[in-house]
Amino acid sequence: MATSQQSSSKYGNNTTVVSQWIQRIHIGTVLKVYAFLIGVYVFLPLLSVIGFSFNSGGLTFPFLEFTTRWYTELLNSPEMIAAIVRSLQLALVVTVITTVISTATALAYRRDFWGQKALLYVLLVGIITPGITYGVGATLLFNQTLGLSKQLWLAVPVHVVWTVPFAVIVLLAGFPPHLAQNERAAKMMGASRLTRFREVTLPQIMPTVLGAAVFAFTLSYNEATRGLLLIGQDMTMPIRIFSIASSRRATPELFALGSLTTIVSVLLLVGAGALVVYGSKR
Repeated sequence: MATSQQSSSKYGNNTTVVSQWIQRIHIGTVLKVYAFLIGVYVFLPLLSVIGFSFNSGGLTFPFLEFTTRWYTELLNSPEMIAAIVRSLQLALVVTVITTVISTATALAYRRDFWGQKALLYVLLVGIITPGITYGVGATLLFNQTLGLSKQLWLAVPVHVVWTVPFAVIVLLAGFPPHLAQNERAAKMMGASRLTRFREVTLPQIMPTVLGAAVFAFTLSYNEATRGLLLIGQDMTMPIRIFSIASSRRATPELFALGSLTTIVSVLLLVGAGALVVYGSKR
C-alpha cells in the first residue's frame, strides 16, 4: 500500500513538473521556431539553386570557386532566349486580359446579384483543377475537336482561367475600405456613373489593380503544365526547362536561369504586395 502511494505521489510530482515546464514555454516562441523551420524548408532549395549557379564546378559539392560562367552561357543560348521571349509575350497578353476581366469581376462582386455564389464557384474551379488535367481537356477541345493547330497563343485562354481567380482575390482583398462611402458621396454630389468610376473608383483601386496585374504576370510567366500540350514547338521558358531536365541531367545553365527567375519573381511579388497594401490603406 505504501509503495502504491509512493508511486502515485511520484507520478503526480512528475506531472506537475511537466505542466510547469509547458507553461513556461511561450506560445510566441513556439510559433517563431515553427515559422523558421517552414522558412528553411521552403527557401533552402531556392538558395541551393542560387548558390550552385555561381559554382565553377557546376553541380559538384562542396563549392569550388565563384564564377559567372553559367550566366554567360545562358545568355549565349539562342534557344533559351527565344523561350524566355515567348514566355514574356504570353505573360503580357495574359496579364492585359486578366486585368480587365478580374477588375470588372471584382467590382461587380461588391454588389449583390443573381448567381453571385455560382460565379465564386466557377472562379474556384480554375484554381482547384490540376494543371495537367486542364491541359488535357484544353488540347481535346482546341486541337482535336476544333482542329486548331498547336501554337503559343492557344495557351492564352488556359492561362487566363488560371490567373483570373487569383487576381480577383487580390483585388477584393485590396480594395480600400472607404471606397463605397466615397462613391456614394460622389453620387450625392451629382456625379454620373462614368464620372464616379473615372474620378473616384479608378484612382483609389489603381494600386491594387497594378498589384493584381503583376501577380497575374508572374503566374503566367512561370506556368508550364496547363499549356504543355497546346503550344507545340513554341516552347516557353518553363517547358524548355522541363524538356532539358527530363532528357538529361540538370545543367548549371538551368541553375542560373532558375536563380534569375526566382529573384525577379520574388521582386515582382513583393512589389505587387506593396501595391495591394498601399491601395487598401488609401
